[in-house]
Amino acid sequence: MFKFLKDKLKEAISSVTKKVELEIEKPIEESKEITESKEEILEEVQEKIIGKKPKKEKSKKLQEEVKESIDIIEKEVLKSEVEPIFQEPKKSFFKKLQEKVTQKIINQDKFDELFSEIELALLENNVAQEVVERIKKELEKDLVNIPLKRNEVSNIISISLKNVLEDILNFEKIDLLKLIQNSNKKPFIILILGYNGVGKSLTIAKLANFLKEKNQKVILAAADTFRAAGSSQLAEYAKKVEVPVIKGKLGGDSCSIIFDAINSAKAKNLDVVLADTAGRLHINQDLLNELKKIVRVNNPDFNILVLDSMTGSDIVQQVEEFSKSVKIDALILTKVDTYEKGGALISAAYILKKPILFLGIGQNPSDLKEFNKEEIIKSLGL
Repeated sequence: MFKFLKDKLKEAISSVTKKVELEIEKPIEESKEITESKEEILEEVQEKIIGKKPKKEKSKKLQEEVKESIDIIEKEVLKSEVEPIFQEPKKSFFKKLQEKVTQKIINQDKFDELFSEIELALLENNVAQEVVERIKKELEKDLVNIPLKRNEVSNIISISLKNVLEDILNFEKIDLLKLIQNSNKKPFIILILGYNGVGKSLTIAKLANFLKEKNQKVILAAADTFRAAGSSQLAEYAKKVEVPVIKGKLGGDSCSIIFDAINSAKAKNLDVVLADTAGRLHINQDLLNELKKIVRVNNPDFNILVLDSMTGSDIVQQVEEFSKSVKIDALILTKVDTYEKGGALISAAYILKKPILFLGIGQNPSDLKEFNKEEIIKSLGL
């Protein structure tokens, strides 16, 4: 799941890390500055040992002995990172020297240049621009004008990405079964929305099967009378999961079909009505008006929008169009098992800020997976 996005992110993080570490990793050489600084410390140590600043004519042997001591101190400090014996209030020279050759500060211009690779990886995998900007802001906090050490850049980027995604996917989790059981209304009416071709009929059958396994008595309303095969297709799925279905003729009144299903559920003491609707086209105002009428007449308790994860960045437009006509309570994303990019799921969650109930992962009635934030993040390699 999400293999393309996972691989692209891994590749981008690796590239950015190498570029930063190439600038960090410089050989530790005895530059003029280092040599002069060592000579200054040598004089300071000599002064502490003999009580005054040594004269040039002092014994060469004494100078060599003190220099040897300095070399030992230097090696130990670089090795253990402890303060030198002649401690100063500020960082020791050796500590500063060590940091100088192992750290790098990235300014804003350099960060913008480096982030372009990560941005490209995200956009190629259908992550919406709004989400990309959010990720960029978080990475800026962790990388810009902050001393970075060797071997930590990749980890910083990964942790920052993980934190952003956890926050984006940290919506209120809805337990659909509890919602139904705690409702004072019976039957509980769930309206299913979505464009043609997103896998709506199969998803309704999967949801019916899920609720049936939870001991809920379900009836389907095949109210997609706009398509010739709309009602018949759902009726076939209803047989597979062994639940009753109310259907109408092609071009029939969708409101009436759902109304009849509700009355049938009341008469038979059923728990849930799952009502299908025609696949809406945003350019077809008549269909949008019909959807508003369905909601007004039948007063559904919960509205679920079914989205095809393979739609890519257009998924955002779909969400916005449906939201204009009816309140969306939750999402179900289909075809996740064949969708390797992953960006559509993240984008839909971020922009709509609605919970994702389930992921469709196959063609069987049982192939409906409850959404799990940790599994999504893990599948992205973070």
